[in-house]
Amino acid sequence: MKKLVLLLAAIILLVVLVVVYVPFTPASGESGVGDKPTAPLVGADRDAHGCIASAGYTYSVVRQDCIRLWEQATSLAPTVALGNPALPAYVIRSANWQHAEVFLPGQDDSVVLTLQTTPSDPSWTDPYNTWLLTYDKIQGWKLAQDGTVLYTAPADQA
Repeated sequence: MKKLVLLLAAIILLVVLVVVYVPFTPASGESGVGDKPTAPLVGADRDAHGCIASAGYTYSVVRQDCIRLWEQATSLAPTVALGNPALPAYVIRSANWQHAEVFLPGQDDSVVLTLQTTPSDPSWTDPYNTWLLTYDKIQGWKLAQDGTVLYTAPADQA
């Protein structure tokens, strides 16, 4: 009888250990409790402004908000072969059109331009006069660097 009670106690102890221990055992690819996951979690890539890049958000200085460029900005097509594939640049303007922010492909930081002329003939430039963005109701948008037009868009994309 003692042997049966000891065997039953051992089986119960073994079942309890399996039930408690197995959920805390690291899966393959993990090294143990308290370690960081080997792959980043989706949506866990917030930048300093709280924008989630994996969801398509980029921080806009002129809007002071996280935006999706393809939804809110004007897309400018390259006029010269700048790379393969030819990626667009994006322009977003402040509500009063006093500032324009240019997002260039392959660059982490945007370029903020300031309005230089009247709203009837707007053009924006950076402090060093390297970049010039112009808008004409007929010719549309033109973005030039050091006098060379690199990007354009039709006038209806305002």
